[in-house]
Amino acid sequence: MATGAAEFIDATTADVFIEEHWAAEAIVARESALVFAAISNRVFEKYFSIGDVIHIPSVGNLTATSKNVASNAATVFETVTESNTNLTVNTWRYSAIAVETYTAKATNRDLLATYAGKMGYALGLAHDDVLAGLPDNFSQTVGTLTVDLSYENFLRGRQYLDDADAPLEDRNIVVSPAAEEGMLQLDHFVNADYSRVNGETANRKDRGYVGSWLGMPVWKSVNVEGSNAAGHDNTMFQKEAIATVVMLKPRVHREFDINYLANKVAVEQVDGSGEIRDDHGVWLKGA
Repeated sequence: MATGAAEFIDATTADVFIEEHWAAEAIVARESALVFAAISNRVFEKYFSIGDVIHIPSVGNLTATSKNVASNAATVFETVTESNTNLTVNTWRYSAIAVETYTAKATNRDLLATYAGKMGYALGLAHDDVLAGLPDNFSQTVGTLTVDLSYENFLRGRQYLDDADAPLEDRNIVVSPAAEEGMLQLDHFVNADYSRVNGETANRKDRGYVGSWLGMPVWKSVNVEGSNAAGHDNTMFQKEAIATVVMLKPRVHREFDINYLANKVAVEQVDGSGEIRDDHGVWLKGA
């Protein structure tokens, strides 16, 4: 009969016999839904086989002049002073890892393969961050930071786009998870009775798509600029408000470094983005 705790064979004294396991699976960091690049204007990419700036000229409207007497000559000829908007494509970024040969041999998984997708995501996230930072530059704003957006806020934002004659096609709303919570309290957004008005304008399988409002797809992303404490820069915009160009799409480079006995992999990308039609976008200040 044992008379003291020290006489037991316990987990401490028998620790060398207790197996530990490393799972083949891993707890992989979650990735945000990156929606901005997919719904921004990509039409200018075709110009960027070379160069780093594109000048986009304006074309203004003309004014009709009355001519009531048939024999009178037309004497009013308009002069329109045009301007141009510049889009610069000079952001060169990369993501890279190096794996020593000893580490590659000793570990229980292919680390290069494990992190390959993460390198691509790093580039996509950095690009999305830039685009998510543009809505608070829009001069047209509704709502209040940290406060749920109201039905009236959305209507006023829609009116801003209508006032600018922004095409009905390719309008989108991008909100934070906190702002979506507020939208889910709006009867007009969730009630099936409004389904004909709201429409279904995107595939529900698309990551980030949460529904539609008056025909505009609504996208949710934690990458919307801001925070729950300070509020978020949600937005409603027609595609032509924001332009983005990926001049050099993700390109993979590999080498073996004999000095460090390591396999190195880098993925690079060159892109640029900017606001090109201010009146086609609305900053939805909210939660």
